[in-house]
Amino acid sequence: MLPSHVLASAVGLRLDRADVQWHVSPGQDDSLMRFWLTFSGVSYGFHVGAEDEILDVIVEERGTDADMGVYGRLEVRTASPADPAAAAVGQRLVVVHDLYAGYLGKPIGARLSFEHVDLSVADWEDELHWAAGDLPPAVGVRQR
Repeated sequence: MLPSHVLASAVGLRLDRADVQWHVSPGQDDSLMRFWLTFSGVSYGFHVGAEDEILDVIVEERGTDADMGVYGRLEVRTASPADPAAAAVGQRLVVVHDLYAGYLGKPIGARLSFEHVDLSVADWEDELHWAAGDLPPAVGVRQR
C-alpha cells in the first residue's frame, strides 16, 4: 500500500512524538533501522520493505531495545534534535506525497509536509534514508 494511503488518517493531526531505532555495533557508526511517528496515539512505522525497494509504512507499536549478541544491539530512542523527524514534532501533517524511483519506478518513499517542515524518507538500495526537505541527489527519487 502506498505511504500516502497508510498515512491518510493522520493528515490534519499533530505529530505527538518521533522515535528512532538504531543498530548499534562497537566500532561502527550507528545505522538507522526504522522510525515511528505518533499522531493522536497511533504510531506509524517506517522501514525498509521486505520486497525490493519499497518503503514499508505500517501502523504498529513502537519497537523496543534488543540485544543481538555479536551483531550489536537495537536501541529505540526519542528523536534527537539532529534527527530529521524531530523538527516536525508538534506540527500538523498537511499532505503526504509518494516518492518514486526514477520516472517509471516503484513507490520507494514519501515526502511528509508539516506546517513548517518537510520530512522525506525512502528505501534506497535496501537502506532507510531520511532528510528534512529533499533527500540527497544520490537517492534517486522523484515526486509524481
